Amino acid sequence: MRVATLDIAGFRNLHPASLSCAAGLNVLVGPNASGKTSVLEALYFLGRGRSFRAGQPRELIQAGKECFRVVAALSDGQGRRVMVGVERGPRELTARIGGEPTRSLADLARQVPVLLLDPDSHRLLEDGPQMRRRFMDWGLFHAEPAFLDAWRRYHAALRHRNASLRANSVDRLVDAWDGELAAAAAVLDPLRETFCKALEGVLSPLAESTLPGTGVRVDYRRGWPLEPSARGFSEWLQAGRDQDRQQGHTRLGPHRSDFVLRVDGRSTAEALSRGQQKLLVIALVLAQAELYRRQVGDACILLIDDLPAELDPGNRVRVTRALAALESQLFVTAIEPGLLDAGAWRAARTFHLAHGALVEVV
Repeated sequence: MRVATLDIAGFRNLHPASLSCAAGLNVLVGPNASGKTSVLEALYFLGRGRSFRAGQPRELIQAGKECFRVVAALSDGQGRRVMVGVERGPRELTARIGGEPTRSLADLARQVPVLLLDPDSHRLLEDGPQMRRRFMDWGLFHAEPAFLDAWRRYHAALRHRNASLRANSVDRLVDAWDGELAAAAAVLDPLRETFCKALEGVLSPLAESTLPGTGVRVDYRRGWPLEPSARGFSEWLQAGRDQDRQQGHTRLGPHRSDFVLRVDGRSTAEALSRGQQKLLVIALVLAQAELYRRQVGDACILLIDDLPAELDPGNRVRVTRALAALESQLFVTAIEPGLLDAGAWRAARTFHLAHGALVEVV
């Protein structure tokens, strides 16, 4: 999907804006605090129903306004065009797809597939497994029809099992939730393992283009022990039930799954400098975008905040080539024009922001 037009009103410090967007590169240029990141945040909210910066909706609503509104006309590779819009007040989110109301954030995510690359993306490597599970699950949500139902089934059963453990319920009730967990895990676990294998296949050449001479492996961690191999997930749940009761939660399962990147057989912290780790994260997000294109048959939308400032000139050239080769639509912020070579894209537009006002640079 690609954003053909974007309308924003009442969002943070942005003046009401209407953009006609390039199918390739869209560069948002302006000084700090001019509103560049807010444009990315509005697009992210349109696709995710939440912000990547703010915890509360009121932080996004412009002072003196009752709500904000973000509306986009989207088109795909087959010429299909659909309007998608969200309106968010302090208490309620209203969304429409093709003029019809929807209460499903999953429907929004399918229509507006956005990936974010920003200065906090290094947390994919450095933080705990939650962000990496979300990374896997975003790819699987878009590519695998069975994923969402299995994910919902698993987490509903997990909530009930944890409540039963805390209430010290009888074993036969916990047994029932163990069966639900195991049935959903039997779907989730092989999907995530397959995703990680596919990710490694796409990541390796991208990492080579940004970090020449490095070999990257993606190791999937399922969330419960592999050995002894004869013991299935249900048996692990039953064997650990007493300790789960003591701690009041389920300690093993797909809710603990993860993946680890290995570079030439070593951890990223051992093998790479801080700057090289940033380049690996860039390659990781680009690999997710390329997997989406291969599995869905269309391109996702990449939101990139302040990427040029993070890179030296040589690495900027390598990353620019990798971005252009994806054929995704990009929205990129930069303090100065010219830091990103727009000549690598057939279609490119530049927009200037100052004090929340957005104007296309012709």
